[in-house]
Amino acid sequence: MIEVNLNCESDTKPEKYVVENILNGKCDIILNENIEEHSKEDENGENKTYYTYDMYRVVKNNYRDTLEEELSDNTGFLVWLNFAKEQYAKQIINVSEAERISALEQAIIDIGEVIGND
Repeated sequence: MIEVNLNCESDTKPEKYVVENILNGKCDIILNENIEEHSKEDENGENKTYYTYDMYRVVKNNYRDTLEEELSDNTGFLVWLNFAKEQYAKQIINVSEAERISALEQAIIDIGEVIGND
């Protein structure tokens, strides 16, 4: 499973990748991209540095001793990042029946308003 958190913000610069939760031969891989440094003035008038970035988490991946070495290589990192993006795009979003019915009802109301039916 891939978890994505776009537009993250932190006052510490994120690592390009992190391998964590190593347990029973599994681990999570966090991939950060689009890391940008920004500056803003705080309530005391002091300039503070913060970072924005996009985070992809590959959950319960098979762990191996060479994984960090693989991720530290730019090509290996890009392979993992592209894999995460592709897998995230393929994930099925679970929507409850009640949410689907509610969305359908709202769509019918919106269509009625567009065509002028009340």
